[in-house]
Amino acid sequence: MLKKILFVALAISLTNCVILNPVGATIDREKGSEAASRITDAAIQADLVRAIVLVGRPDITLLSLVAADIAKIESDKYYVKSDVDQCVSDIQGFKGVVLGPTVANIISCQDLKTDGYITGDPLPSF
Repeated sequence: MLKKILFVALAISLTNCVILNPVGATIDREKGSEAASRITDAAIQADLVRAIVLVGRPDITLLSLVAADIAKIESDKYYVKSDVDQCVSDIQGFKGVVLGPTVANIISCQDLKTDGYITGDPLPSF
């Protein structure tokens, strides 16, 4: 009886992973539109901090407004949340303030890969 229960629990667990992971519907995934919003917000904040420190008044560049496009984020895809968090922290951190948010974005956010078998990189898109 215990073997049957363990088998059923394992089957449910694997089925859950097989169904939810490919479509990007797991806890550690983030929709592209949300990732793009967070990256753009981080770039604007870093640009404001940099401008206030260097110039003495708040100012943002147009490149901060298109930070998600520079990072090549697709709003309909899913991304690994920890990778997006690392990208945002790099833009808001020392790299973003010293080098500028655009350079930090190019350095840190260019390798963000989409996640999921149906919505991501493992299989070719149709």
